[in-house]
Amino acid sequence: MSRPKVDVIITNDNLGLRAPSEDGYSVVLVAAPVAPTVGYGVAKLVTTLAEIKTEFAAVGNEPVIEAFEKGFFAEAPEGTNVVFLAMAPATNLETLLAASNAEKALNLAAGDACLLAAIKFPSVGYTPTVTDGFDQDVHNAVVDAQTLAAAWNAKNKGFRYFIQGYGYTNAAAAKDYKEEAYRNGGIVVGSVADKTATATLLALGREARIQIQENMGKVKSGSLNIDPADSVKIGATEADQVSDTDLNLLHTKRYITFEKNQIASGYVWSDDNTLTAVTDDYNNFRHGRIIDKAQRIAFREYYEELKDDVEVDENGRLSIVSEKALETKIESAIDDDMRANLSKRKDGSADVTCLINPPLETHAALYAKNNITPNFNIIQSETIYLFLFLKPKGSLKYINVYVGLTATSI
Repeated sequence: MSRPKVDVIITNDNLGLRAPSEDGYSVVLVAAPVAPTVGYGVAKLVTTLAEIKTEFAAVGNEPVIEAFEKGFFAEAPEGTNVVFLAMAPATNLETLLAASNAEKALNLAAGDACLLAAIKFPSVGYTPTVTDGFDQDVHNAVVDAQTLAAAWNAKNKGFRYFIQGYGYTNAAAAKDYKEEAYRNGGIVVGSVADKTATATLLALGREARIQIQENMGKVKSGSLNIDPADSVKIGATEADQVSDTDLNLLHTKRYITFEKNQIASGYVWSDDNTLTAVTDDYNNFRHGRIIDKAQRIAFREYYEELKDDVEVDENGRLSIVSEKALETKIESAIDDDMRANLSKRKDGSADVTCLINPPLETHAALYAKNNITPNFNIIQSETIYLFLFLKPKGSLKYINVYVGLTATSI
């Protein structure tokens, strides 16, 4: 043994820094004051703020750079893939989200985009047509965004979207979305340094940064990275001055907005609501993002099985060995890629269940719910019926603490 001494060892991985995640791949559609270097209507992939500053270096585009700097890259780590597509300042949100425009960016992302946001910077003198508490363009954009999301979901390349809450007036006037079915996205209500576009990209950046099962308003994720010198408002009112009544009303109507962090300085997001009923399985971003990822994995795993020749039993049904192999294939793939995102079984594996050709006598309701009249003779039908169920993690959204005194042991 050597003589006594002091060794000072340099350690690493203590700052909790996050590497870019493929689940954070984002698309930003923007009506910009001046054309970027690449030009209007041309999609481009960037991964750093420096690239954004280069692309939007023209005088007049300072608000665009600010939205990315104080919004997206204030939360998302450098290196996160983001495809932008800019159009002229007169372009409204609805037009940005038209398939003929948005799909240029989505196609460049090659189906890997998991998140999308639409923002605009209208020219001076623009007067919003206020309907249901916002510029009517906001509500129109939701319809187009959902149509676009549904089309890409049909391609097994689903994504979730944020719409800039432009022209917000007040909570009472805001449209109530709790009976709607725009389950893929949300409207961001609020501004940073008086820019609603910055707030929208801040939401996109936080969602790109966190794990897909996390609520974007999770307090343990920390306050939003907002410069203390920048005002944070909901409409014309400082965010921490907005009444609980209005905050609750916005939440009930399914909007996403700021709320004061009660145990630290700064703000957190109110919740991760989507624009649909609370009874919808996908009434929040985290469930939607989980199902989007699972859908991609399921397609990837089973596409290579397409048109394969398989063994059948005496009734023409897929053999038990083949069924088990197909069940194990997807359960293993989900466990490998999504264990951290799902609830776990007692053995620590992801809680995922795959049923292939479940018996009609015990699963009639499952088939009926999906409008299926099964024919298990694969020689006749050339079809198998596969049901995949994942158990998400919960979210502690309501914590009731009862505090009192006691004179005896409890």
